[in-house]
Amino acid sequence: MSDIDNFYGNLKPSEDFDTISDGLGFMPLPDGWTVLISDVVNSTGAIERGEYKSVNMVGAASIVAVLNGCDGVDVPFMFGGDGGVVAVPPGALKAARNRLGSLQDQCEPLFGLTLRAAAIPVRELRQAGTDVQVRKFQLAGNNHLAMFAGGGLELADKWLKDEAQNNWHLSPEDAGKSLDLEGLSCRWQPLQARNGVMLTVILQTAGNKVTTSQINKKLTRILGKPINDCAPVQNSNLKLAGISSPSLAMERAALRGRYGRYGALAWTTLTYAFQSLAERYNRKYVEYDAPRYREELKANTDFRKFDGALRLVIDVTAEQADEIESFLESGFAAGELNYGTWRSDAALMTCLLFDLAQSLHVHFIDGANGGYTQAAKAMKARAASPAPASVK
Repeated sequence: MSDIDNFYGNLKPSEDFDTISDGLGFMPLPDGWTVLISDVVNSTGAIERGEYKSVNMVGAASIVAVLNGCDGVDVPFMFGGDGGVVAVPPGALKAARNRLGSLQDQCEPLFGLTLRAAAIPVRELRQAGTDVQVRKFQLAGNNHLAMFAGGGLELADKWLKDEAQNNWHLSPEDAGKSLDLEGLSCRWQPLQARNGVMLTVILQTAGNKVTTSQINKKLTRILGKPINDCAPVQNSNLKLAGISSPSLAMERAALRGRYGRYGALAWTTLTYAFQSLAERYNRKYVEYDAPRYREELKANTDFRKFDGALRLVIDVTAEQADEIESFLESGFAAGELNYGTWRSDAALMTCLLFDLAQSLHVHFIDGANGGYTQAAKAMKARAASPAPASVK
């Protein structure tokens, strides 16, 4: 493997989220890399129709499809609720592009949603005045999340949604012969808020007036405990969905490209049976070790992340949600930040299972009823309106 292809794999992960969210220590992706970005067309409308879990599933599927085309190359990715971003090196680009093209081609018959996707060279984003920089954030074991900075992903998202930028959009000709979504799983019930409110937050600082680590410290004071303690996943709300649930139906649909319709049914039924027994008796069956997996799962979620904006899904009381929103509104009024929030009574989790025997798995979190999509909508509306008079 060339040095440029192994760039991300060679990065040392960090356990200090505050320095990451302050934009420190990021490394620019090599010019030869490409950003593969996608989102569900009219995700807001789909969410209003109650299809928010399907939207999350497609967003996660867009990441899994690309990862399965990278043939073991370590690449950075980020889940956005209604879409995903994966940056890939030159050696993996053709296969990864074909896999994402296959998902775009088959998304509507499988999930009833339309996927929009683009492959944008990093050098083009740089020539437009932005950058794509990356850091690794350490999770449990050998798992990690990618964090991004430099403004390149924000521009890539604009180009994705701009039909005039058709040089980068994937077309039907990009679709490969098969779709492989192996590893995509959706077997848990919605994570009910233990404290009353599951609060989704997106915030972006303005200039150098305030740092994200300062905001994190204020949030910690409001919460009265570390933000980690407000993560959505806890033993008390981690419950398997039923075998006939829509979640399992979506997983079966995702696996048809690899196993066929009846093979996907047989595989999900068999593995669900082992998982259900392991969860019921709190023990290990085959490769699924229930107590160990649950502990790893809690540590391997993306409930907080950074891509130039801080993104959080946290379990709080209504009073804490009020205080957080009041604090953020004061920051907006002072010109220190822009933000959007969304309240729900639960969070949704979509899982990527790479290798259970090696404890390699990560889990995407979004607020129920379209948390990140709705928070981004509120943030965009706030950006378009004049800030209120500064709060003294």
